[in-house]
Amino acid sequence: MYRILLVDDERHVLDWISELLGELDGHELDVYKAETVTEALAWLNRCRVDIVVSDIAMPGMTGLELHGKIRERWPECKVIFLTGYTDFEFAYQAVKNEAVGYILKTEDDDVIVETVRKAIVQIEESERKERLVQQAEERVKAAIPMLRNEGLAALLRGEPGTFEDREAMFRDLEIALDPGKPVMAAISRLDERRQEGGDGTQTSRVSALRLAVACVCDTLEGRNAKLAHATVDGDLVWLVQFDSGAGLEEPVSSKLLMETLDEAHTVCRESLGQSLSTVMAEGGVSWAELALRYSKLQQGLVRQMLYASGFIMLEGGLADRGRETSGEGISVANVPIERNRWDALRADLEKGNRERFMRGLEEIEQLTRRGQLSLQDSAGLEAFGHLSLLLLSAMNRWEMRELSSDASLVGKLASAERHSSLREAFAFVREKADAIFDRLGEKREHGEYKVIEYVREYISQHLHKGISLVELAEAVYFNPSYLSRLFKEATGRSVTAYLADLRLERAVAMLRENCKIGDIAAAVGIDSPAYFSRFFKKMTGRTPQEYREEFILGNRS
Repeated sequence: MYRILLVDDERHVLDWISELLGELDGHELDVYKAETVTEALAWLNRCRVDIVVSDIAMPGMTGLELHGKIRERWPECKVIFLTGYTDFEFAYQAVKNEAVGYILKTEDDDVIVETVRKAIVQIEESERKERLVQQAEERVKAAIPMLRNEGLAALLRGEPGTFEDREAMFRDLEIALDPGKPVMAAISRLDERRQEGGDGTQTSRVSALRLAVACVCDTLEGRNAKLAHATVDGDLVWLVQFDSGAGLEEPVSSKLLMETLDEAHTVCRESLGQSLSTVMAEGGVSWAELALRYSKLQQGLVRQMLYASGFIMLEGGLADRGRETSGEGISVANVPIERNRWDALRADLEKGNRERFMRGLEEIEQLTRRGQLSLQDSAGLEAFGHLSLLLLSAMNRWEMRELSSDASLVGKLASAERHSSLREAFAFVREKADAIFDRLGEKREHGEYKVIEYVREYISQHLHKGISLVELAEAVYFNPSYLSRLFKEATGRSVTAYLADLRLERAVAMLRENCKIGDIAAAVGIDSPAYFSRFFKKMTGRTPQEYREEFILGNRS
């Protein structure tokens, strides 16, 4: 749909051009009229305008001056000057100001229609070029991950060797690492032995690697860390730098990375039945020695996997020898879940994103199991409290009285003692979250229905005022384009078509009541009786008077 603004201080000219634009078949147009420059500027400030057809000699501000205002507000807007002047200077200035057309009012109607059609073609061509550029950018963007992987693989082979080469590569491939600072390095590999619950297929193994990457990225993002990862010879290579401004000493950084990788181990094992093994360099590694250290890490990983699986190993030996390493990974202290996970869960609930919410809830439950949390310790009770508050807040915020008035439901959310275990509490939360998402979907569907009904009622009550799509959108606080799409999806007709049909329906009823043509035109929001007659004939094939006479003759017979 294209928005066209007509600007002329003569009302009959506005009605004339508006009628002509009805001949532009194949294009849905939303036409606005302004008799003064003030009205024109108000429309330009109110909504995006695609084409302006303006008298070049408007009182108070010339069309050329108006064009300058249009260019400031909507640079892509096409402007057509309409004038009675034949002076060369006007034509020269119009072309100089990059107007699409310069039309004399004495020219044929076809010239005006064709000039507007030309402007629409230019807009479509511009949009086509923008799409091509966007597609090209998207293709380049889509290729960056593969190029980034190849670039990191080259680093692990010892290329490129200079700081300048690394800096250029990091910039071009959007690698977040600092080319002048050491990195922490680790290698993870999927064990060949299939775990319980895993299908061992290539798809499952790829899914496990992706899940590990997602888990590590998600965790490190909230820990002031920069991460790059690459898949080299089937191994997942991690390169990490912690922000020195966070005040982390190197041993602390190593521990954080180890715990993060351990979380990835657990998620892959419990979600997909796939076991990861990891070898990690001790301390920071300079870029100059990265290739050599990578080679040693790779060899150490291969040797260790001959004897064990599901481990995390430092270069100097197994990580944290005092713990079990029989394939279950490193146990995690009984600590609360990170705040960013709760924030993400709350955001998904507020946005109505059921799939992401359930996935986040599952991840949190897995962390509680790995940490052996229960309703008898503070961390377990804190987790339960977070979950309860999320659901209670949602029910109150969205006024879900059928849920919030359920004493049993509220009681189970308010008291951990009503659940025999934390696992049972998670199951209860999952069930009630599903109910909230169901009700939220119903509310949104009903809300859209109410909006469409309100728009119909608004049109019916204000038809005599000459309603525009922008006015309708403002009445329901929607974007005009969104309202237009929503209305068409709900009714099967565009707003423009609905307005035309309603005008015709009301006009026919008033013609049968023998009302005056001028009164009928005003009642359906058309200022000019002559323009109304042309509108009616276009819709019915007969003039209003012909229709009235046929109706009277039909009743007599």
